[in-house]
Amino acid sequence: MAALYSNIEGDMHSCLMSGEKIGIIEKSLQSKYQVDSTTVRNVYQNLKGKHKSIKELRKTRIKDLKSTIKSIQSAIKKRLKKKVVTQKDRFIIHQKKRRLAIKQHKLDKLLNGNLSLCFGTKKLFLAQFNLEANGYNSHDEWLADWRKARTSNFMMVGAKTYGGGNQLCRLTSDGELSITVPTCLLHQFGSHVKCDGIKFKHGQTFIDLALTSTRHKRGNSYRNGTEKAVTHRFVRKKDRWYLHTTVELPDIPWISHSQNGAIGIDLNVKNIAWAYCDYEGNLQHHGQINIDLEGKSSGQATHILSQAIGQIIEIALDQKCPLVIEKLDFSSKKTRLREHGKGYAKMLSQFAYSKFSDLVHSKARLSAIQVVEINPAYSSLIGMIKFMGLYGLNSGTSSALVLARRNFRFSERLPRCLNALLQPVDSNKHVWHYWATTSKLLKGCYRHSFFNVRIRFGVKPNIQSSWEKRKILGKSILTPTIPSYPLCLG
Repeated sequence: MAALYSNIEGDMHSCLMSGEKIGIIEKSLQSKYQVDSTTVRNVYQNLKGKHKSIKELRKTRIKDLKSTIKSIQSAIKKRLKKKVVTQKDRFIIHQKKRRLAIKQHKLDKLLNGNLSLCFGTKKLFLAQFNLEANGYNSHDEWLADWRKARTSNFMMVGAKTYGGGNQLCRLTSDGELSITVPTCLLHQFGSHVKCDGIKFKHGQTFIDLALTSTRHKRGNSYRNGTEKAVTHRFVRKKDRWYLHTTVELPDIPWISHSQNGAIGIDLNVKNIAWAYCDYEGNLQHHGQINIDLEGKSSGQATHILSQAIGQIIEIALDQKCPLVIEKLDFSSKKTRLREHGKGYAKMLSQFAYSKFSDLVHSKARLSAIQVVEINPAYSSLIGMIKFMGLYGLNSGTSSALVLARRNFRFSERLPRCLNALLQPVDSNKHVWHYWATTSKLLKGCYRHSFFNVRIRFGVKPNIQSSWEKRKILGKSILTPTIPSYPLCLG
């Protein structure tokens, strides 16, 4: 069946790229391969998903290439503006112009070229031109792997109007799987291939909910089906077949509410800082979880982030409050790493924010915790000026507190001691305008120098109160709150 689906998919792709209509293609492929229309539609849905994925990736690549080209052009202009252009500078400029031409050629190809799709991966296809370097003794050996790669998976799209949530591949809640054999393979395998004992380690509850029997109205009649469509994908890995079953998640009502406060999360290279504030924006608890992603593989980094996020979600479950994270995109910055120093490049490469955001959303949804993404503009600056000295926080937890407070739309006006630097004050302008001005004024000022010149306030810890709150939560990673009131130090 995998070989059959692969052949149909290849022919369908060629026909679509030549401009033929899917209705005509479907009829011709049915007669050519002796299959029913549902099989052809399954192949079409799978192929359509691949085409859509390529188009979306093309948009991302075009955006990255434009950013890289702009960065290279800026680097060339910067070196040409030097008063004395040395031999080394001319060599670097020459190499950058070569790289610029390569990037512009790739951009033109993406903008004007046709949609390209290589079944079996492009890497394996190119391996046939250098067999020894890729571990092959002969072309026939490579050809066997090539054919295996092209027939490594196929998909059967679900439909909730059929039993088992699928017309051709039906799974029951008892774990019995029945696959309808295509017409051209009936003489070899019969009408159905069955197996039992199909249970999933993760997500079995959602599959059982999707397989709940339901009657659907179709025209003037009713048909027995399931609550949700159930889509199956068969994947071969190391000569073993694996079943990937996909269902639409049910609508889970949120157990979190903003009236219970909010937890702000600030991701840093070496730690994840968090701060919990109540509905009025007062800090209640804070802490940070150390992480080490340097030199880690993608799977290891995912595991480390997942474990850390799980601890924060446990706190959100106890408090029944939403999580607040930053809305960031470092894709454009990562395309310009070549033009920056090694330290900056190393820091940004370890900053796995996209993976972090995906994990927060997926784990929080399964726990019925709402996730709010907000603009993190000036969060570090506001945290340093307003809350770092007041609560005795570090930069990460103070930024997290600002994020949590921003969920409640607090204005975060400047302290009075800084208003004198910004006179006259125009009330018609947004408060971020003054934070932007303050950021420019403090640019190049070290943090300890800033705290040496600002007015300081002391804090009087209420150890008994904070210990009681910590005991109620029962979390070892919580940091006690320091309720405070100003004390004049002269």
